[in-house]
Amino acid sequence: MSDLKASQHTAPSDGAGLQLVAWAAAFGLLAAGAGFYFTAHDWTTLYLRDLRVYQSAIDAFAAGDDPYQATSARHAQGLFFTSPPFVWLLYKLAAHSVLRPIFGPLLLGANAAAIVAAPVLLSRLLLGPGAGRTALGAAFFFTAFAGAGFFTALVINNGTPLYALIAWGLYIAVTRERWLWFHLAVALAAAFKPYYAAFWIVPFFADPAQGRQAAACALGLGAAALSYIAPLLLAPKLAAEWLHTLVQQTVGEGLLGDNLLGAMLHDPNARHSHLVAYEAQGLLSAVLLGAVLMLGRFSRSQRLAGLVLAAVFLNPRASRYDLSFAAIPLLALVADALVRDRSSAAMQAAWAVGLAAVLAAFSHNTPADGFLYAGVAVAALYGAIMASYLKPAPAS
Repeated sequence: MSDLKASQHTAPSDGAGLQLVAWAAAFGLLAAGAGFYFTAHDWTTLYLRDLRVYQSAIDAFAAGDDPYQATSARHAQGLFFTSPPFVWLLYKLAAHSVLRPIFGPLLLGANAAAIVAAPVLLSRLLLGPGAGRTALGAAFFFTAFAGAGFFTALVINNGTPLYALIAWGLYIAVTRERWLWFHLAVALAAAFKPYYAAFWIVPFFADPAQGRQAAACALGLGAAALSYIAPLLLAPKLAAEWLHTLVQQTVGEGLLGDNLLGAMLHDPNARHSHLVAYEAQGLLSAVLLGAVLMLGRFSRSQRLAGLVLAAVFLNPRASRYDLSFAAIPLLALVADALVRDRSSAAMQAAWAVGLAAVLAAFSHNTPADGFLYAGVAVAALYGAIMASYLKPAPAS
C-alpha cells in the first residue's frame, strides 16, 4: 500500500501560468454549466425535491402513520419514501426524538457540506494537489453529465452525504493507509441503498497483488446484507411493504435513473421487451467488471479513478446525483491516459472542457441520455486500457 500512497505525490509541479489556465477553465465550466442546466430545467420543481419526501416520512411517523403507505403519508411530487426497513427504523426514531424539528435543517446542512467536501476530496486524490486542480475538479463535478452537480445541490438526496463519507474514507485510506473508515462508510451507505456495495471493488482491486482487503470487504458486505436480511426474518410484513412501495415507484412509474437501464426502458422508439433492457444493463455490468480486471498497467491513482467510475455505473438505477460522483474519476482517467503518472493542470483543463462540451452537445435532458453516459464511461475505461499499452508500465 505504500506505493498507493506514494502515487499521490507524483503530480507535476504547476507554475502560475498552468494554475491560471485551470482556474480559467473552472470558472468557464461553472458559468457554461449553470447556463446550460438552468436553461434546460425548471429548477423550481427540483429544489428540495427529495428532502420533501424525507420530511413527509418524518411527519407520517410523528402522526402515527407508516410512510410506506401511500394513502397515509404526504408524498412530494408523487415520490414515495422507498428507503429500506433499516432506514425506516432510523426515521421513526428521529421522528420521536429531539431531532424531529431540526431534521430538515440537519439534512440541508449535511448536503451543503457534502457538496463541497466530495469534489474537493476527489479532486485532491485523483487530479492532484493544488488549488487550480481542485477548482477544476469541482467545476467539472457540477457541469458534467448535463449539470449533475447542480441537480445534486438542488434535490437534497440522502445519498449525497453518504458519497461524501465514501470520498473521505477513500482519502484516508490512500493518504494514511487506513481502509477502516472507507469500509464503514460503504457499509453504512449500502444499508441505505444496496448499490453502494459496488464500491467494495475499490479496495479489493486497488492493489490486487496484495489482496489483503478481501476479508474486510467480505465482512463489510456481510454487515450491510444483515440490515436487509434481519427485517425479512424479523419483520416480514414491513419488508413486504417496502418492496411493494419500491417496485411501485421504480418499475411501476418508470423512475429507473439515468443509466443504461432507464434509457432503454424510456426509449420511445424501442421495440424490445422490458426483459431486454435488464439484460442490457447486466451486459453493461459485465463489461465494466471486465474493465476492472484489466487495470493492472494503470498507475495506482488512475486505477482508483477507474474503479470509482465503474462502481458508480454498476448501479443500474444511477441518477444524476450518483453520476456527479463519477465526474472527477472520469476526468482523471482520460486526462492521465497517455502519461505515466499525472498530466499537467493545463492538460486536465483541456480534457475537462472537451468532455463537458461532448456531454453537453449530445445530451437531450431526457432519460435517453443514459445511452450517452454509459457509452462515455465504457469508452473512457477501455480507451485508457488500450492507451496503457502505449506508455511505460508504472512501477509496482
